[in-house]
Amino acid sequence: MTRLLPLLFVAVVTAPAFAQTPAPPAPPPPAGKPDVSALEAKATKHYELAEYDQAIADFKEAYRLSENAAYLFNIAQAYRMKNECREASTFYKNYLRNAANPPNAAKVRERIGEMDACAATQPQPAPTTTTTTTTPTTPTTTAQAQPDEPVDDPGVPARTLRDRSWMKWAGIGGMAVGAIGIGLGVKFGLDGKAANDDLAEACKTSCSSGQALAIESDGKAANRNALIFGIAGGAVLAGGAVLFVLSMKSGGEADTEPAASLQFTRGGATASYAWRF
Repeated sequence: MTRLLPLLFVAVVTAPAFAQTPAPPAPPPPAGKPDVSALEAKATKHYELAEYDQAIADFKEAYRLSENAAYLFNIAQAYRMKNECREASTFYKNYLRNAANPPNAAKVRERIGEMDACAATQPQPAPTTTTTTTTPTTPTTTAQAQPDEPVDDPGVPARTLRDRSWMKWAGIGGMAVGAIGIGLGVKFGLDGKAANDDLAEACKTSCSSGQALAIESDGKAANRNALIFGIAGGAVLAGGAVLFVLSMKSGGEADTEPAASLQFTRGGATASYAWRF
């Protein structure tokens, strides 16, 4: 599950709620084999405690077991926080190469540019050598490089990516149903207008005749249906349009779930859909 950058957007939307059957519990991992979910939770906790070496080790093991490209992104994030720019750039590139059309690709490419620029300012890594000395009382020590200033944006580790393609098809279906509803509303509205014209003509003789009363009843029914289908069709069309737009803009890193609210008004209902960015 990836956490996306905070977003905020409000749009009119109406979408039906669907009951979902709970998924059966995942079978326990075979004896002796690490649990990927447990590794992810452990690595995320290390990351949040700024224990980046341990987080990197656990995320690497989780990737070996699952081959989920999101863990490559997490490894890159941890290296970025250690200010090890070459390694961070390498794992960001590995993430883009292994992930299938990741929604945060633009942000990752931006990070790669930042890490490559950072790496250019850092010394080339020296080959690992073993230093020996003939004086046992004077051990040779290796100077430790002083860490640079921490980056301003700590970021958050990514989680398993979620497929939101259902939004696209739900949006298309909603727009189609909404358009049909609006069309029916227009049709009933025209029927109501025609009934009003017929009633006006019938009233020239008598407004209390059976024919006039029947025309009046038909006109009221047509106007009522026009209002119902017009409001419902417009709401469903708007909801479908918002779902379709969201399916095209589902990239990024979210740390909050979208919020939706529904308010009933005198002329119908108003729904709002919000997310942070």
